[in-house]
Amino acid sequence: MFISRVHSKGKDGRQYVSVLLRQSKRVGKSVVSKTLAILTELPDWLIAVVERAVKHGKDAQSIAQLAEAASTSLRLRCAESFGAVFLVHEVAKACAISKALGAGEDAKLALWQVCARVLAPATSLLAMIRLAGRCAAPALLGFRTSFNEDDLYANGEWLAPRQAKVEARLWRENPLSATPSKSLFLYDVTSSYFEGQHNAFADFGYNRDKTKGKKQLVMGLLTDESGEPLSVSLFPGNTSDLNTFNTQLESLKNTFDQQHITLVGDRGMIRKPQQAAANEAGHHYISALHKAEIQTLLKAGELQMEFFENTVHETTLEDGRRLVTRRNPARCEEIQTARRGFEERLRAWVAKANIHLLEHPRARVATQLKNGSLRLKRGHLNVWLRLEAEARTLRLMADDGLLQEHAKLDGCYGIVSDLPVAVADTQTVHDRYKDLAKVEADFRTLKHGHLEIRPWYVITEDNTRAHALTAMLALKIRRRLQSAWEPLNLTVETATGQTVSRQIPDPTVGQASLLAALGVELPVKAPPAGPVVVTRVELQKRRKSSASL
Repeated sequence: MFISRVHSKGKDGRQYVSVLLRQSKRVGKSVVSKTLAILTELPDWLIAVVERAVKHGKDAQSIAQLAEAASTSLRLRCAESFGAVFLVHEVAKACAISKALGAGEDAKLALWQVCARVLAPATSLLAMIRLAGRCAAPALLGFRTSFNEDDLYANGEWLAPRQAKVEARLWRENPLSATPSKSLFLYDVTSSYFEGQHNAFADFGYNRDKTKGKKQLVMGLLTDESGEPLSVSLFPGNTSDLNTFNTQLESLKNTFDQQHITLVGDRGMIRKPQQAAANEAGHHYISALHKAEIQTLLKAGELQMEFFENTVHETTLEDGRRLVTRRNPARCEEIQTARRGFEERLRAWVAKANIHLLEHPRARVATQLKNGSLRLKRGHLNVWLRLEAEARTLRLMADDGLLQEHAKLDGCYGIVSDLPVAVADTQTVHDRYKDLAKVEADFRTLKHGHLEIRPWYVITEDNTRAHALTAMLALKIRRRLQSAWEPLNLTVETATGQTVSRQIPDPTVGQASLLAALGVELPVKAPPAGPVVVTRVELQKRRKSSASL
């Protein structure tokens, strides 16, 4: 491309200059030029800017050169990012989160923590302050005064006691709240570990993250039947899953004003005592049986192996409970593949151990036998495989009969419920239990995915509960974004990177499609800047402190 100035003479004898933006290319042996734009009517300074852009377009310093070429008419200006925080704030309003939190300054601080969790996951309160200073959050959220990380930390003491009220307000905005009869809810728990020792909930317990030597807390997530998060609850790290069940029943009754409840939980959550407690309260449940319970029913004759087919099958137990059974062929293949993998690795280890014993006469056979037995137990192969030593050679001995007995329940599961048949048929009971996968997906998003609830930068009970609540509210925003953008084949992580600007330009085609999917329109102009947000730690004081060391 190049700028061309064409001089011409009019009928009145006056001289005219046309400024054209042109492009030339070689076609065969000749050069063909094409006019891309007529710049004649532009101011001289802007023509100079375009000319410099054409000339130095590939230069890394071209932006600065363009500003210099424009004299005083053009200057580069650093402004707050606007688009991303505007979009997240609009979705928060659409999810009724803003309404549920309220309109006061404390409510706005809580709302900012929710938005910041979506915009910049795994951030500390100090990082949230720095983020607020770089974007238009103070203006969009309508803060009247400046704030720092101390205000965000104190905000936890305001938010935690209001958790039940906030969750109840959000539930009233939920379309399912208008159907009080036989309301169905999904519930599951997980654990989250701490790097430090000082937290109100920190204790040792069953660690699902498989991190040894770390204290943890137990977190329960309650959702409606579509998987929409309703409530998050925290317990000390040594709390059993079973002991969290009654807390959720009380929450559903008191916070969400539900009288006819069906709670769906996994096999470790709703056992016979919990089932009895639900029945006494007039509620229903959907859960599953452990493998040992299925084996007991098989021995007693209440259950037959013929009931485990690829399609669901229902039978009624002697105590009146409904039992839905099925064999999942995909899961069956996974288990068998894993078992074969363990056996192959063990046989390879035995071969190496025999070579070691052969090459090292002083090596002890008993030591290798002990190590091999531990490997057998670790892979659950000791049920049908045993390791024997003959002279200085190890041998694996297999019992095919024991293997067949051990593998007969591969991929089999049994779902138990007390729901009347008139309320839910066999397939419905099966599908509602499988819906627990939605809660597990939410946990993955909270813990290891986009929201990254860890690390926990808080210590007190109120601040820990507030941190979990803001993460759950951020999860609601993310679910709304995901449902709107999935048809566009875009993830939330990818799409949010496209929605940034403070100057409110016309959106690109990609940005326009993201906004249209959510039903959000950009404002004509950005709101006036809000109060300045800065950290309480001043750089000058930090330097003086470092110099004194």
